[in-house]
Amino acid sequence: MRRKLLDKKSLVILRYVVFIIFAIYAFTLIFPFAWMFINSLKTNQEFFTNIWALPKKLNFGNYVRVVTDFSVTRPTGTFNIIHMFLISIFVTIVGTVLNLFISASAAYVIAKYKFPGSTFIYSLAVFVLIVPVVGTLPSQYLLMQRLGLYNTFLGLFVLYSGGFGFNFLLLYGAFKNISWTYAEAAFMDGAGDFTVFFKVMLPLAKPTITALSVIHAIGVWNDYVTPSIYLKNYPTLAVGLRHLTATMLARGAYAEMFASMIVAVLPIIIVFVIFQKTIMENTIVGGLKG
Repeated sequence: MRRKLLDKKSLVILRYVVFIIFAIYAFTLIFPFAWMFINSLKTNQEFFTNIWALPKKLNFGNYVRVVTDFSVTRPTGTFNIIHMFLISIFVTIVGTVLNLFISASAAYVIAKYKFPGSTFIYSLAVFVLIVPVVGTLPSQYLLMQRLGLYNTFLGLFVLYSGGFGFNFLLLYGAFKNISWTYAEAAFMDGAGDFTVFFKVMLPLAKPTITALSVIHAIGVWNDYVTPSIYLKNYPTLAVGLRHLTATMLARGAYAEMFASMIVAVLPIIIVFVIFQKTIMENTIVGGLKG
């Protein structure tokens, strides 16, 4: 009896210790954003006087000046943060839709249809994840130039639409878990392969697809390397922010710099907060059961 009480007491202590550790970790993640937001509402004079103090007056004019006073110049024109924001939305939506559609199509075929080479294709998809991305950059760069896709939106979408990767593996697991009896019933009613895929299998895999769409969209939104190399004339927010912050630092406009960072980060935080339950539930299910 005494031993059970000691075990129970030890378990309670362990829970408190784990809670404290995770609370500290959460604080280290939240604090930089909170500090950045507070300083984005100060004047630059207030910031240099005391970087830890609260603003004497909420100064939302910094967000206006980010749009009116700072921009990035390219051969195709001048882009302010709103232009870059819209480019990022366009690239994120199209890139995510293409990637999820191609990944879902490939995962469905390999998970549900047995044909010569299906096992090899699945193994190849796993192998692709092992190959370092940096090692493929030179050949990828030359290929894009020779195909005439360099510095075009089409070329960027081709790169984002790759069907083998993290999304493919999780969707493969999701489709593997869906009973084939649904498809058989549809076939008996006269449905074809495309009808079964679009009207039966995709709706059943919708939770996993939704979760992966959010994860992939966040990745595309935050991607700096790909658009900085392959879309130089049309800066996304991730690329343009690098140049904007350099200009702001040179001018000593720290408050405006923090405001521009908040503009870039806030949409992703909102999207993740809205879909976090869907992401956690369905990526775990798709990954483990597959």
